[in-house]
Amino acid sequence: MAATHYAKSDGASLAYRVDSEEGPTLLHVPGALSNLALEDTIPPVARYFERLSRFSRLIRFDKRGTGLSDRGNMPLTLADQVPDVEAVREATESERVALYGLSQGAGVAVLYALAFPERVTHLILVEGMCCDAHDPYRPATGENKLVKWDEFFASLEDDFETFSREFSEICFPGGGPQFHEGVTDFLRATASPTAFESLWHGIVGIDLRPQLENVAVPTLVLHASGDRHHPVQHGRYFADHIPNTQYVELDSPFHVPYMDEAIGSQMLTAIEEFLTGSVQHTAERRFAAVLFTDIVDSTAQQQERGDRAWRSVLESHEADARRLAEQFGGSVVEVEGDGVLAAFPTAGEGIRAARAMVQAARDLGVQIRAGLHAGEVYEVGERLLGICVNVAARVVSQAGANEILTTELVQGLLEGSGFEFSDAGVFDLKGIGSRHLVRVV
Repeated sequence: MAATHYAKSDGASLAYRVDSEEGPTLLHVPGALSNLALEDTIPPVARYFERLSRFSRLIRFDKRGTGLSDRGNMPLTLADQVPDVEAVREATESERVALYGLSQGAGVAVLYALAFPERVTHLILVEGMCCDAHDPYRPATGENKLVKWDEFFASLEDDFETFSREFSEICFPGGGPQFHEGVTDFLRATASPTAFESLWHGIVGIDLRPQLENVAVPTLVLHASGDRHHPVQHGRYFADHIPNTQYVELDSPFHVPYMDEAIGSQMLTAIEEFLTGSVQHTAERRFAAVLFTDIVDSTAQQQERGDRAWRSVLESHEADARRLAEQFGGSVVEVEGDGVLAAFPTAGEGIRAARAMVQAARDLGVQIRAGLHAGEVYEVGERLLGICVNVAARVVSQAGANEILTTELVQGLLEGSGFEFSDAGVFDLKGIGSRHLVRVV
């Protein structure tokens, strides 16, 4: 666990932690509630932040009035919190930062990026609200308010225990009694009723909409489609009105969507790719045997048969590949031209599928080559990625007609399983290096 330090802002001590020192600096601006001491004891939260820290120099802090920070001198508006973010940036000796704003923190992050654009590299807005309106595409008047404030504050002042549970049920519908009890305990341990009320008074009447077009940094917006607290229209409005924005809509009802670990994984891959340009550290990984095939001399055969006949061959070949992949417990991940990428749970099933695909191609009057490797893979959207995939793609390029090549690793995995192999030689695989390959007999 990282050490807790304190930054000074307007006489208040703000608790912060630097969770890692590698990668681009990512400064997390919390919502109404945060508690550095408790967050690391909540498994989905701790896991989410740990995975963020794999590819970033992650900085977290508790805003004043909450968590480990001072309770006094409460800010009353989002703008009042901008100097606190600046104080944490200075205390951590961060020249430029990517800002991650959650819930109320998203509005603070927007205001900071407008005030100090030269100090911000990226902006990430998660479950933010752009104004005090239920639907930001309409004027924030009459019944079109983010919250029925009179009822909200009356409930908070009357019975904080009941208010906390009802607030949890709005933010995390379907969470179950034990889940809501945990959220309620976290809320009570994080802020007093007075501090919580002050934080919420600070957003009554807020309207960031006229300023959004002036945000001048690359922005990623993530918003849960079923969020009842900050409706999804707010995420869509941010994406529609901030220039140079990527938008990811999450299939979740949770106001803090990474509390659902499946959604958290989706968020992490989107954030890592947005900040670094690739996904190497955060996607869920699994073991797979990766098989590539492609048709030998496809261009010549297309010219010989004609476009229509060749299209019919490719359609039949793809259908056979999908059927056979499923038969052997795998699936076709991608078909591009005359090439097929498939994944299987075991190397043995991958080889059996390759043999069947070679025979099915022969029945169509064509010849294919196949290459297989096994190892960790991960998925980003519909793409299958990982070094294992790259190796398999290079192996297939060394195979001949009707030949299945694989690596010594796969041969070792299948030792004693009845498969036979012959030595194919040492090959220089582009971007991979030298590898000893074997031929499936």
